[in-house]
Amino acid sequence: MQDEAFDVIIIGAGINGAGLFRDLCEQGLRCLIVDKGDFGAGTSAAPSRLIHGGLKYLETAELRLVAESTHERNRLLRNAPHVVHPLPSMLPAFSWLRGTGAALRTLFGATNAPRSRGALLVKIGLALYDFYGARDRVMPRHRLFSRRTARRMIPALTGRVTAAGLYYDAVVTAPERLVLELVEDGLAASPESMACNWTPLRERQADELVFDRPDGSQLTATTGYVVNAAGPWIDRVNARLGEKTAFIGGTKGSHILLDHDELVRQLDGRMIYFEADDGRICLVFPYNGRALVGSTDIPADDPDRVHCEADEVEYFLESLRQLLPGLAFSEDQIIYRYSGIRPLPNSESDAPGLISRDHSTPLLDSNPERPFPVLSLVGGKWTTFRAFAEQVADRVLDTLKRPRIRQTRALPIGGGHDYPADPAARDAWLDALAQQTDLSRARLETLLARYGTRAAAIAAHEATTATTGIADAPDHTTAELDWLARHEHVEHLEDLVMRRTLLAITGQLTGDGLHQIAGVTGRALGWDAARTEAEVARVLERLAVSHGVRIAA
Repeated sequence: MQDEAFDVIIIGAGINGAGLFRDLCEQGLRCLIVDKGDFGAGTSAAPSRLIHGGLKYLETAELRLVAESTHERNRLLRNAPHVVHPLPSMLPAFSWLRGTGAALRTLFGATNAPRSRGALLVKIGLALYDFYGARDRVMPRHRLFSRRTARRMIPALTGRVTAAGLYYDAVVTAPERLVLELVEDGLAASPESMACNWTPLRERQADELVFDRPDGSQLTATTGYVVNAAGPWIDRVNARLGEKTAFIGGTKGSHILLDHDELVRQLDGRMIYFEADDGRICLVFPYNGRALVGSTDIPADDPDRVHCEADEVEYFLESLRQLLPGLAFSEDQIIYRYSGIRPLPNSESDAPGLISRDHSTPLLDSNPERPFPVLSLVGGKWTTFRAFAEQVADRVLDTLKRPRIRQTRALPIGGGHDYPADPAARDAWLDALAQQTDLSRARLETLLARYGTRAAAIAAHEATTATTGIADAPDHTTAELDWLARHEHVEHLEDLVMRRTLLAITGQLTGDGLHQIAGVTGRALGWDAARTEAEVARVLERLAVSHGVRIAA
């Protein structure tokens, strides 16, 4: 890990960096991707978990972004079917005509979004959404329902509703896993490439970059091209490269997860994408047995100290009370909260919701002191990461005089490779794996839903390893966690319980289970007792400080 030479170094292993890493590796380049934390642990771990076309971007006339986003959404449903699923979505309207004039003013450059979006606007917007989402369509077109029908579907819905549109977007059930799988696909395509988590940039020394490795060693690397994909940390990374920039003007987005069985029952697999009293669009939808609620849009500039604050929690709860007066909401229903900073471009706008979510790529040309260019990836959104990566990869390839040899538009991701395409193929896949492993059909269905076709390797390990269920999370096993610890770049216990699995975010993690998982991980990675206990303490502190989760040690 010393004095390595790479065609491209990517700093930041969130969704944009990981997508670019895979694309460039597929073209035969030797790449290094590093992150100061875990893969996908920054802003990419704090999205609304929607894979969507950006319905609200119609208001700001970002039609190219809507067209690109809806198309990429449709592709992701095909390329990552194990973690990206259709999400029927209800958009309630509280008048027929209100907001039309304001919407037209916004469309032509006004700086204030409409405070209300009536049924006419909803109908027009959803029709346009269907039009832009026509390429590679995989989901039904929208419908408009009366008040009576909407309240029959969701009895707790406020009587103020006039009509409701039903349209389709998608949800990513495990965003951090998708980031990891992009990185691993890149390594498989280019075995001489490297991916290093928990490896911050220390400094630039002339033409060399020096990184600190988690084992205390250093990696010194040279390259012909640097891509800064550090998200809200972009300007800080550029400073360590010797460049002063002010590319980022991010906003904070917070979310909460509720343990609310009746809400989940009434949602019945649907999202409600609704307008709060202040005109901001919020959302609530079922997520792994919980209800996910979001999000805020508040100017913020310190991604290392961003938390979901008390006023944001009250905003969510009050918005739900106004939308669903037939249900009760309280803070003691919250099992998890999270927050991240969107890496939006620096803007003078006083309306955060109107700052463009499109991406840009400011370039710092090479110079005698720094003989490689630095390209910063500003903005972007989860849904469009592949298209963004393709555009950036083509630019890098052109500079390095290298050809594109493989397209990524129809390239499966991770557990989406060879994923069974229909129920018959799914049954055949499960039957074959059951014969090979003697695991129950129910267990194999759980693993397939969780890991896609990577489940085959995990099932084989589980079939040949002494195993037991995890305390208070019996649908996870010690053999499963052992496999993840050994094969998925786990450096810290938090990597396993917060990103390789959904144990923390879904509230399945208890003190007993955490110690059990720590023991499995410690044995897999060779930790001594002191390191294992330190890792437990680290997780407990991280969950309490950043996510409002307190687990008895």
